Amino acid sequence: MVRRACQAWTDGDISVYREMYAPDVVAEGGGLWPEGEGSVRGADAVIANFESIRAAFARSELIPLAFHGSGELLVADLLWRGLPPGSSEIPIEQRVACAYRFRDGLIAYTAWYSAVEEALRAMGLEPPDAVAPSPAR
Repeated sequence: MVRRACQAWTDGDISVYREMYAPDVVAEGGGLWPEGEGSVRGADAVIANFESIRAAFARSELIPLAFHGSGELLVADLLWRGLPPGSSEIPIEQRVACAYRFRDGLIAYTAWYSAVEEALRAMGLEPPDAVAPSPAR
């Protein structure tokens, strides 16, 4: 589902997000969203926010790099790349992490973070390199 969402973003048609979101989906963008911190509720509000972000760029893409998850929780490590209008072919790039909570096969919660470790902590998941301490002898 996340790969499909990234492809839809890159293709410029995020209308498919409506069928991926639970009716009461909550999305938090933190400092990564134009409106700043806060959350939005409902698929239409989330999609409108994403469309405003996409509209600021001549081209924009989301590239999934890695996935970390357990059960209904997933954190996607993503590369976002955007080309400002009227600029050369040199895009702006940013690594971002998106956390998801699924319910009945739909996205019920999503939040954006500037680092994978931050997203994993927020969702109560262990970072991929976390190593359990050795038992005392």
